[in-house]
Amino acid sequence: MKIAHVADIHWGIGYRGPTPTARFDDICKTMDWVANQMIAERCDIVIVAGDIFRKSDVPLEKSSKEIRACTAWLRKLIAAGIEIFIISGTPSHDPFGAYEILEDYQLPKVTIATKPIWYDHDGEYGFSIVCVPGMDRSNFVSKEEYRGLPAHVVHQMMTDHITETCQEFRRESSYSPSILVGHFTYDLADTGFEDVLMQQEAILTTEAVAGYDLVTLGHIHRPQQNGNVFYSGSPERLSFNDEKVDAGFWIHDWDGRQFDSRFIDTPARRFVTYKLDEFGVQMAIEGSLCWDWGEDDEEDHGPRPKDAVVRIHYTCSEELNRQLNRRTLEKTLYDAGAYYVSEIKGDVKRSEDRLRDAEITEALGPIDALRKWASNQGIDPVEIDELAGMTAELMEGV
Repeated sequence: MKIAHVADIHWGIGYRGPTPTARFDDICKTMDWVANQMIAERCDIVIVAGDIFRKSDVPLEKSSKEIRACTAWLRKLIAAGIEIFIISGTPSHDPFGAYEILEDYQLPKVTIATKPIWYDHDGEYGFSIVCVPGMDRSNFVSKEEYRGLPAHVVHQMMTDHITETCQEFRRESSYSPSILVGHFTYDLADTGFEDVLMQQEAILTTEAVAGYDLVTLGHIHRPQQNGNVFYSGSPERLSFNDEKVDAGFWIHDWDGRQFDSRFIDTPARRFVTYKLDEFGVQMAIEGSLCWDWGEDDEEDHGPRPKDAVVRIHYTCSEELNRQLNRRTLEKTLYDAGAYYVSEIKGDVKRSEDRLRDAEITEALGPIDALRKWASNQGIDPVEIDELAGMTAELMEGV
C-alpha cells in the first residue's frame, strides 16, 4: 500500500505577485504536477492534512475559484482510482464552509473530516485511520468550564483533550497499519520562526501519537521526520518564510510490517533575498551591479533571480541612500528575469542613531524597550502596537 501525504496547500487569490492571481496560478500548476506524480507513483491513498485554503473571510467570487481549483485536483486523483482522506486545518483561516461545500459535492472515494473521527478501512488494503482536524481555540474556551482561566491552563487542557482523543480512537481501532492524521504542532517538531506564532496552541504530545504506525501532520511549513511522525510542509512556497525550506510532499510505502518514506520535491517558485552592504549599494549606484549569471556561478554569487520572487535588503549611509535609484535597481532585477520584485528595503545608518539608541537602557521594561527601538527604526506606529501586543502575549505565556 502506497500513501501520499500532502498538507498546507493554501489555495488563495491575493498573494503578492505580478497580478492578484499569479501566485494562485503557481499553486494550481504545482498541485497539478503533484497529482501527476502521485498517479505516476501508483499511490493507493492520498492524505491531505489540513489547510487546503488560505483565508476564511474572502468574497464569494474568489472562494468559488479556490474551491473549484481544489475540486478539479481531487477529481484528477479520483479518476486514477486513488482514495482520498482530508481534514480541515486551522479554523481561523481555513474556512469550515469550504469543506462543507466539498462534502456536498459527494465526491466518490473522498472522506472529509471536520471533527475527530476514525475508520477501520476494509477492502483490498486494510488499515485504521484516525482523523483529528485543527482545533478551534475560540470554541474551546467559550465553554462555561473554561471561561476566565489563565491562557497557560487552557493551553494545557486543550493539549490533554487532544491526547485523550488520539489515544481513545487508537484503542478503538483494530486494523494494521494504524495512521493518525492531524493538524497541530508536535512537541518534538522543528518549528523555526513559526514557533513565535504558536505559543498558545494545543500541542500534539509524544503520548498522543504512541502506538500509531504512521503520523501524518500539517500546520508547520517545514518538511521533517521525527521517527514515524511526519510534516510535509507546503508543496508550493508561499512567502519568504519558506525561502530556505524544501517544498514537496511525502510518499509512505507500507510493506506489511513497516513504512518506507521518501520526500518528493516539487517545482515550486523560489524566493530569494539579496543583502547588499555599502560596497554593493555603491555598485548599484554606479550601474556595475549585475544579476545575470549562469547556474555555474551560483556558488560565488548566490541564487539567481531568474523566475524567483525577489527582495533586496541593503545597509548603507544616508549619503549613499540618497544616491540610490530604487526603480533602476528594480529594473535590473526584472531584466535578469526576476518573476516579481517584492521589496527593496534599506537600513540607513544615520548619525543620530547612536544618540537615539542610548535612550534604550536596562531601566526600560521589554515592551517599552521594544517600542522605543521600533520608533527609532521608523517603524509604522500600527506595526509597533502589533509587535508590542505579540510581545505581551509571549511574556504571558512564559
